[in-house]
Amino acid sequence: MKTLFYILRKDGNGIFRWVEAVNDVDTAETRVRQLCAESQNEFVVFRNIDLRVVAMASENTYKRL
Repeated sequence: MKTLFYILRKDGNGIFRWVEAVNDVDTAETRVRQLCAESQNEFVVFRNIDLRVVAMASENTYKRL
């Protein structure tokens, strides 16, 4: 199965770092919510097919774009 989404973490310098890859946006949302609960970092979900950010999250806020 092809990986369609990448989860990226924004570091203190504003640089995005790869965290992990998942196959669907719902799995990405679940995982990003877990990551946000464990840290104060910002995260984005990046769709590999068309190179677009499809969701953003920080602390307790998750937004699909």
